[in-house]
Amino acid sequence: MNSKEKIAAPDPRLRFDPIALHLKEFARSFFLRPTVYIARQLIGAWLARYYKGAWYGAQIVETEAYLGSIDAAAHSWRGRRTPRVEPMYRLGGHLYVFFVYGMHHCANVVTRKEGTAEAVLLRAAQGPPGAPLRLLSGPGRLCSALGITTSSSGIDLLSGGDLRLFHGRGAKPPIAITHRIGVDYAGEAKEWLLRFYHANSDAVSGPTQMCARSRQS
Repeated sequence: MNSKEKIAAPDPRLRFDPIALHLKEFARSFFLRPTVYIARQLIGAWLARYYKGAWYGAQIVETEAYLGSIDAAAHSWRGRRTPRVEPMYRLGGHLYVFFVYGMHHCANVVTRKEGTAEAVLLRAAQGPPGAPLRLLSGPGRLCSALGITTSSSGIDLLSGGDLRLFHGRGAKPPIAITHRIGVDYAGEAKEWLLRFYHANSDAVSGPTQMCARSRQS
């Protein structure tokens, strides 16, 4: 964590009550499963932040899977390991946040066992009723609305801290699948179908033309 970085407040329009929605935290075992599976299952989950006595959060509607050393689009491609990337090597369930273009923070959920360095990028989310539909449409907007910065990179989402992931018991949304966005530099990996999004959500950040659709079991 960067202790010198100012802690940003979440957008007040994202205030919600996880208890009222009957949400529960994921078990550690969920984050140790294959990264592609996790990227799909996180559609419909809630990313939440506890701030000054209240919860603020949004429902994830778009993700991308990054497959570590074999994936030219991943920060850990070919085993790359720098201080910035180090959180990717932690046990599944940790948070990896990076800063790009000198202006955007991007949040990723680390997956698999310790040392594997795979992760799921949270590309877009939709806030509770009353929040602007596209407030969190894009990884930078998502982090900005929730006040997430690199100061949170490396935290354990299952440690009982102020950043957590919740899931509900409702029906899973229809999932659309395409190649990832903004990875044209990644050779063959740019064509991998590793972007997943809620097929009926207008809060999705990128193109919504589907390569495939399926319903989670």
